[in-house]
Amino acid sequence: MLADMAAAFCGERHVEDFLERVGTDYPQPRVIESQRRKFWYRVDLEKALGISAAPSGMGARFREKVGEIRSG
Repeated sequence: MLADMAAAFCGERHVEDFLERVGTDYPQPRVIESQRRKFWYRVDLEKALGISAAPSGMGARFREKVGEIRSG
């Protein structure tokens, strides 16, 4: 997500406030296409906020199966 959406996700009122805390309280963006286009992953922000989003049910089984396939 872009900085404005990431700021809202983290509960920051202003993008500038979010960007000031990047690198300390919030993670660095994973994808940087240019100086103005940076992208944060929801999972990274959830970790920084201490939100545990462990998949359950069908989602958990799907992730487990994908993991099995990838590992051979």
